[in-house]
Amino acid sequence: MSGGHGKSHGKPHSVHVRRAKSGGFIATHHHKAAEGEIAPEPEEHVIPDSDALAQHMQDNLGDQPPAPPAEPPPAAAPAAAAPAPGM
Repeated sequence: MSGGHGKSHGKPHSVHVRRAKSGGFIATHHHKAAEGEIAPEPEEHVIPDSDALAQHMQDNLGDQPPAPPAEPPPAAAPAAAAPAPGM
């Protein structure tokens, strides 16, 4: 695992996070292959706590534009009227 040092491949395509056995987190960065090349090996980074994890995600994926608002679900058909009591 690396602590973030070594050859950099630019911004990762995806980051997967798991809990470290000794506390903190391990973030694995996956990079896309450059055209005509093989994808580089994933890079792992040890992150000490959730605040550092949030900053790490912002540093590596924070340039992603926000997703468009979700489309509202289609309007449900009106429910059939319940029969009057005693019927």
